[in-house]
Amino acid sequence: RFKGKVVWITGASSGIGEALAHAFHNEGAHVILSARRVDELNRVAHDLGDGDGEHLVIPLDLADETSLSQAAGLAFERFGHVDILVNNAGRTMRATIVKTEMNVFRDLFETNFFGPLALARLVLPSMAEGGRILVISSIAAKYSTPLRSGYSASKAALERIFAALLAEEWSRGLEVTTIVLGSANTNISVNAATGNGGTYGKKNKIQADGMDPEQVARRILDAVARGRREVMIAPLWQCWHVWRAKYFPWWSSRALRLPARNSSPKT
Repeated sequence: RFKGKVVWITGASSGIGEALAHAFHNEGAHVILSARRVDELNRVAHDLGDGDGEHLVIPLDLADETSLSQAAGLAFERFGHVDILVNNAGRTMRATIVKTEMNVFRDLFETNFFGPLALARLVLPSMAEGGRILVISSIAAKYSTPLRSGYSASKAALERIFAALLAEEWSRGLEVTTIVLGSANTNISVNAATGNGGTYGKKNKIQADGMDPEQVARRILDAVARGRREVMIAPLWQCWHVWRAKYFPWWSSRALRLPARNSSPKT
């Protein structure tokens, strides 16, 4: 379904991004792999096989605009254009608002919002009619939970900015697919930011029991192939939370409260 397409995936060094790299590659796409961890990117590239320039490794830090410009230059030098940009990279958090330093919120928005937006602005002029931006959002964009406030806010902002971009650029054939993703078995909680900017370092049970990344990737490719605008891929209980937050916000707010202050919050 994607034979010959140039697909640029951020956050491709592990988890959903790695699974998407394999899925697109297996369907004939030329894959550009980007993330900050060069060793892991090279591992993913090695696993894909060498295949006559079918993929390209471009280390990338979404919080560094210079890095983005250089990366776009390398991508265009090799392939000339990008057909599908997959804005997958992101970081979550584990801390209450009052115990989180402001620079942590700013860093989350740089990675989850400003970086994907800046990269899309660089890539968009190269996209021919029918080009697509794939936004990997989160169930957290639909309802806010304690300890993840900056993540929820940045993902909600990401959805809104790309909805606006689609409304502005539809006449040139741009398409946007937003994936509202629930808990998957990845290291997103391990890499979560703490209130002082450190790393949480633990995989939560929700993540450990989450969806298999390879199955998620297959469903994402189906959504892209069908031209879907927004698809929720999440366990039923998280879909229920979205429904409740939409139609019964007061009920949702009470249900998601942290325990009393003399209790230890669950993370």
